[in-house]
Amino acid sequence: MKIFTQKKGQFIVIAALLISIMIISVATVIYGTVTYFRQERWEEYVTVVDSIETSSGYVTEISLAKYSQAQNPTQNQTILRDNLNQWVRDVRKAYPNLGVNLNYILATGLTPAYEITPNYDLGLHCSWNLPVSFSAANASFNLNIASVGLTGYSFTTNSILKMTIADALWYTTGTIGIRVIPQAEGLDPVLNLRKENFLQFQVQQNGTWVDKEFTLKRYYESRGHSGYPPLNAFVYELQYSSSMPSGPIFVRMTVRDLRGIQVSGSASLTKIDA
Repeated sequence: MKIFTQKKGQFIVIAALLISIMIISVATVIYGTVTYFRQERWEEYVTVVDSIETSSGYVTEISLAKYSQAQNPTQNQTILRDNLNQWVRDVRKAYPNLGVNLNYILATGLTPAYEITPNYDLGLHCSWNLPVSFSAANASFNLNIASVGLTGYSFTTNSILKMTIADALWYTTGTIGIRVIPQAEGLDPVLNLRKENFLQFQVQQNGTWVDKEFTLKRYYESRGHSGYPPLNAFVYELQYSSSMPSGPIFVRMTVRDLRGIQVSGSASLTKIDA
Protein backbone atom coordinates (compact mmCIF):
# COMPACT_ATOMS: atom_id res chain seq x y z
CA MET A 1 0.00 0.00 0.00
CA LYS A 2 2.84 2.37 0.83
CA ILE A 3 4.59 1.54 -2.46
CA PHE A 4 1.38 2.33 -4.43
CA THR A 5 1.01 5.67 -2.66
CA GLN A 6 4.61 6.60 -3.44
CA LYS A 7 4.16 5.72 -7.14
CA LYS A 8 0.94 7.72 -7.27
CA GLY A 9 2.73 10.72 -5.79
CA GLN A 10 5.58 10.40 -8.26
CA PHE A 11 3.08 10.27 -11.14
CA ILE A 12 1.41 13.47 -9.96
CA VAL A 13 4.79 15.22 -9.73
CA ILE A 14 5.80 14.05 -13.22
CA ALA A 15 2.42 15.10 -14.64
CA ALA A 16 2.77 18.51 -13.03
CA LEU A 17 6.24 18.90 -14.50
CA LEU A 18 5.02 17.93 -17.96
CA ILE A 19 2.14 20.42 -17.76
CA SER A 20 4.55 23.14 -16.61
CA ILE A 21 6.89 22.41 -19.51
CA MET A 22 3.97 22.55 -21.96
CA ILE A 23 2.76 25.87 -20.55
CA ILE A 24 6.25 27.37 -20.74
CA SER A 25 6.72 26.09 -24.29
CA VAL A 26 3.38 27.44 -25.49
CA ALA A 27 4.02 30.79 -23.77
CA THR A 28 7.42 30.99 -25.42
CA VAL A 29 5.95 30.29 -28.85
CA ILE A 30 3.12 32.80 -28.33
CA TYR A 31 5.54 35.49 -27.06
CA GLY A 32 7.92 34.85 -29.94
CA THR A 33 5.09 35.05 -32.46
CA VAL A 34 3.68 38.28 -31.00
CA THR A 35 7.15 39.82 -30.75
CA TYR A 36 7.94 38.81 -34.33
CA PHE A 37 4.80 40.36 -35.77
CA ARG A 38 5.19 43.45 -33.58
CA GLN A 39 8.78 43.85 -34.82
CA GLU A 40 7.71 43.23 -38.42
CA ARG A 41 4.97 45.84 -38.07
CA TRP A 42 7.33 48.41 -36.54
CA GLU A 43 9.91 47.82 -39.28
CA GLU A 44 7.13 48.57 -41.77
CA TYR A 45 6.49 51.95 -40.11
CA VAL A 46 10.22 52.75 -40.03
CA THR A 47 10.38 51.95 -43.75
CA VAL A 48 7.41 54.26 -44.40
CA VAL A 49 9.01 57.12 -42.46
CA ASP A 50 12.36 56.67 -44.22
CA SER A 51 10.69 56.49 -47.63
CA ILE A 52 8.69 59.68 -47.04
CA GLU A 53 11.74 61.58 -45.76
CA THR A 54 13.93 60.46 -48.68
CA SER A 55 11.27 61.20 -51.28
CA SER A 56 10.60 64.64 -49.79
CA GLY A 57 14.26 65.43 -50.43
CA TYR A 58 13.87 64.32 -54.05
CA VAL A 59 10.84 66.58 -54.51
CA THR A 60 12.86 69.51 -53.15
CA GLU A 61 15.79 68.72 -55.49
CA ILE A 62 13.57 68.37 -58.56
CA SER A 63 11.82 71.63 -57.77
CA LEU A 64 15.14 73.48 -57.39
CA ALA A 65 16.37 71.98 -60.66
CA LYS A 66 13.31 73.23 -62.56
CA TYR A 67 13.49 76.58 -60.81
CA SER A 68 17.18 77.13 -61.56
CA GLN A 69 16.88 76.04 -65.20
CA ALA A 70 14.30 78.71 -65.99
CA GLN A 71 15.59 81.77 -67.86
CA ASN A 72 14.04 83.94 -65.17
CA PRO A 73 13.71 81.78 -62.03
CA THR A 74 11.58 84.33 -60.15
CA GLN A 75 8.77 83.73 -62.67
CA ASN A 76 8.70 80.14 -61.41
CA GLN A 77 8.77 81.01 -57.70
CA THR A 78 5.83 78.81 -56.67
CA ILE A 79 7.17 75.56 -58.14
CA LEU A 80 8.39 74.12 -54.81
CA ARG A 81 5.11 74.97 -53.07
CA ASP A 82 3.06 73.49 -55.91
CA ASN A 83 5.12 70.29 -56.02
CA LEU A 84 4.98 69.83 -52.25
CA ASN A 85 1.22 70.35 -52.20
CA GLN A 86 0.89 67.52 -54.69
CA TRP A 87 3.41 65.41 -52.75
CA VAL A 88 1.42 65.80 -49.51
CA ARG A 89 -1.74 64.62 -51.30
CA ASP A 90 0.12 61.68 -52.84
CA VAL A 91 1.48 60.59 -49.44
CA ARG A 92 -2.01 60.53 -47.90
CA LYS A 93 -3.33 58.46 -50.80
CA ALA A 94 -0.38 56.05 -50.66
CA TYR A 95 -0.96 55.05 -47.01
CA PRO A 96 -4.75 55.29 -46.43
CA ASN A 97 -4.84 52.71 -43.61
CA LEU A 98 -1.94 54.14 -41.59
CA GLY A 99 -3.34 57.60 -40.94
CA VAL A 100 -0.26 59.32 -42.40
CA ASN A 101 -0.33 63.12 -42.28
CA LEU A 102 2.55 65.16 -43.77
CA ASN A 103 2.84 68.94 -43.46
CA TYR A 104 5.57 71.35 -44.55
CA ILE A 105 6.86 74.89 -44.03
CA LEU A 106 8.92 76.69 -46.68
CA ALA A 107 11.93 78.73 -45.59
CA THR A 108 11.42 82.48 -45.72
CA GLY A 109 13.96 85.29 -45.45
CA LEU A 110 17.65 85.12 -44.62
CA THR A 111 18.64 81.66 -43.46
CA PRO A 112 22.36 80.82 -43.09
CA ALA A 113 23.44 77.47 -44.53
CA TYR A 114 26.84 76.07 -45.47
CA GLU A 115 28.73 79.39 -45.44
CA ILE A 116 26.08 81.14 -47.54
CA THR A 117 22.94 83.05 -46.53
CA PRO A 118 20.09 82.50 -48.97
CA ASN A 119 17.23 85.00 -48.83
CA TYR A 120 14.45 82.45 -49.34
CA ASP A 121 11.12 83.25 -50.92
CA LEU A 122 8.72 80.28 -50.82
CA GLY A 123 11.70 78.08 -50.00
CA LEU A 124 13.79 79.03 -53.06
CA HIS A 125 16.60 81.45 -53.83
CA CYS A 126 19.22 81.99 -56.54
CA SER A 127 22.18 84.31 -56.09
CA TRP A 128 23.96 84.39 -59.45
CA ASN A 129 26.59 86.17 -61.52
CA LEU A 130 29.00 86.62 -58.62
CA PRO A 131 32.39 85.07 -57.80
CA VAL A 132 30.48 82.94 -55.27
CA SER A 133 27.06 82.02 -56.64
CA PHE A 134 24.46 79.48 -55.57
CA SER A 135 20.99 78.03 -56.06
CA ALA A 136 19.21 76.83 -52.92
CA ALA A 137 15.96 75.28 -51.66
CA ASN A 138 14.81 74.66 -48.09
CA ALA A 139 11.68 73.06 -46.63
CA SER A 140 10.85 71.70 -43.17
CA PHE A 141 8.42 68.81 -42.66
CA ASN A 142 6.27 67.40 -39.85
CA LEU A 143 5.08 63.79 -40.08
CA ASN A 144 2.39 62.04 -38.02
CA ILE A 145 1.23 58.40 -38.27
CA ALA A 146 -1.99 57.99 -36.30
CA SER A 147 -2.08 54.18 -36.38
CA VAL A 148 1.01 53.91 -34.16
CA GLY A 149 0.71 57.16 -32.27
CA LEU A 150 3.73 58.68 -34.00
CA THR A 151 3.45 62.46 -33.77
CA GLY A 152 5.80 65.37 -34.27
CA TYR A 153 8.47 63.61 -36.31
CA SER A 154 10.23 66.47 -38.08
CA PHE A 155 12.99 66.80 -40.66
CA THR A 156 14.40 69.45 -43.01
CA THR A 157 15.48 69.12 -46.62
CA ASN A 158 18.22 71.35 -48.03
CA SER A 159 19.25 71.33 -51.67
CA ILE A 160 22.14 73.56 -52.70
CA LEU A 161 24.56 73.98 -55.58
CA LYS A 162 27.29 76.49 -54.80
CA MET A 163 29.96 77.56 -57.29
CA THR A 164 33.09 79.52 -56.43
CA ILE A 165 35.21 80.95 -59.24
CA ALA A 166 38.50 81.03 -57.40
CA ASP A 167 41.21 82.45 -59.64
CA ALA A 168 42.94 82.44 -63.01
CA LEU A 169 46.36 80.94 -63.66
CA TRP A 170 48.52 81.75 -66.65
CA TYR A 171 50.83 78.94 -67.69
CA THR A 172 54.00 79.58 -69.67
CA THR A 173 52.73 77.11 -72.26
CA GLY A 174 50.25 79.78 -73.42
CA THR A 175 47.29 78.47 -71.46
CA ILE A 176 44.99 80.18 -68.96
CA GLY A 177 43.23 78.06 -66.38
CA ILE A 178 40.13 79.23 -64.50
CA ARG A 179 39.77 77.28 -61.25
CA VAL A 180 36.18 76.55 -60.19
CA ILE A 181 34.94 74.91 -56.97
CA PRO A 182 31.39 73.48 -57.08
CA GLN A 183 29.86 72.22 -53.83
CA ALA A 184 26.58 70.64 -52.77
CA GLU A 185 24.78 70.75 -49.43
CA GLY A 186 27.11 70.10 -46.51
CA LEU A 187 29.85 71.74 -48.61
CA ASP A 188 30.45 68.32 -50.14
CA PRO A 189 32.51 68.51 -53.33
CA VAL A 190 30.74 67.80 -56.60
CA LEU A 191 33.06 65.18 -58.07
CA ASN A 192 31.32 63.89 -61.18
CA LEU A 193 30.95 66.87 -63.51
CA ARG A 194 32.03 66.53 -67.12
CA LYS A 195 32.71 69.08 -69.83
CA GLU A 196 29.07 69.04 -70.95
CA ASN A 197 27.98 70.09 -67.45
CA PHE A 198 29.58 73.48 -68.10
CA LEU A 199 26.81 74.94 -70.22
CA GLN A 200 28.48 78.30 -70.71
CA PHE A 201 32.04 79.52 -70.48
CA GLN A 202 32.82 83.00 -71.76
CA VAL A 203 35.71 85.43 -71.46
CA GLN A 204 35.40 89.16 -72.04
CA GLN A 205 37.72 90.52 -74.69
CA ASN A 206 37.69 94.23 -75.58
CA GLY A 207 34.31 94.65 -73.96
CA THR A 208 32.77 91.67 -75.80
CA TRP A 209 31.88 88.29 -74.31
CA VAL A 210 33.41 85.46 -76.33
CA ASP A 211 32.67 81.73 -76.01
CA LYS A 212 35.90 79.84 -75.43
CA GLU A 213 36.78 76.35 -76.52
CA PHE A 214 38.19 74.78 -73.38
CA THR A 215 39.53 71.58 -71.93
CA LEU A 216 38.51 70.39 -68.49
CA LYS A 217 40.90 69.27 -65.76
CA ARG A 218 39.72 67.77 -62.46
CA TYR A 219 41.91 67.49 -59.41
CA TYR A 220 42.28 68.15 -55.70
CA GLU A 221 44.18 71.46 -55.43
CA SER A 222 46.55 71.27 -52.47
CA ARG A 223 49.52 73.26 -53.74
CA GLY A 224 50.16 76.98 -54.01
CA HIS A 225 51.04 78.98 -57.12
CA SER A 226 53.67 81.76 -56.99
CA GLY A 227 52.87 82.82 -53.45
CA TYR A 228 49.14 82.18 -53.80
CA PRO A 229 47.82 79.75 -51.13
CA PRO A 230 46.44 76.33 -52.13
CA LEU A 231 42.68 75.99 -52.44
CA ASN A 232 42.54 72.67 -50.56
CA ALA A 233 39.37 71.73 -52.41
CA PHE A 234 38.24 69.60 -55.33
CA VAL A 235 38.77 71.83 -58.36
CA TYR A 236 37.63 71.94 -61.97
CA GLU A 237 40.02 73.93 -64.12
CA LEU A 238 38.76 75.18 -67.45
CA GLN A 239 41.80 75.79 -69.63
CA TYR A 240 41.91 77.71 -72.90
CA SER A 241 44.71 78.94 -75.16
CA SER A 242 45.75 82.56 -74.72
CA SER A 243 48.75 84.83 -74.59
CA MET A 244 49.68 86.28 -71.25
CA PRO A 245 46.95 88.76 -70.22
CA SER A 246 47.90 92.33 -69.39
CA GLY A 247 45.20 92.82 -66.75
CA PRO A 248 42.19 91.22 -65.05
CA ILE A 249 40.32 88.41 -66.76
CA PHE A 250 36.53 88.71 -66.84
CA VAL A 251 34.74 85.36 -67.01
CA ARG A 252 31.22 84.02 -66.69
CA MET A 253 29.99 80.47 -66.69
CA THR A 254 26.95 78.28 -66.04
CA VAL A 255 27.17 74.86 -64.40
CA ARG A 256 24.50 72.17 -64.10
CA ASP A 257 25.09 69.17 -61.82
CA LEU A 258 23.75 65.65 -62.34
CA ARG A 259 20.60 66.46 -60.34
CA GLY A 260 19.78 69.15 -62.88
CA ILE A 261 20.43 72.01 -60.46
CA GLN A 262 21.99 74.97 -62.23
CA VAL A 263 24.00 78.02 -61.16
CA SER A 264 25.59 80.90 -63.10
CA GLY A 265 28.57 82.91 -61.90
CA SER A 266 30.92 85.62 -63.09
CA ALA A 267 34.11 87.16 -61.78
CA SER A 268 36.95 89.53 -62.48
CA LEU A 269 40.15 87.61 -61.87
CA THR A 270 43.69 88.92 -61.59
CA LYS A 271 46.25 86.93 -63.52
CA ILE A 272 48.58 84.79 -61.40
CA ASP A 273 51.84 83.28 -62.69
CA ALA A 274 51.87 79.52 -62.25
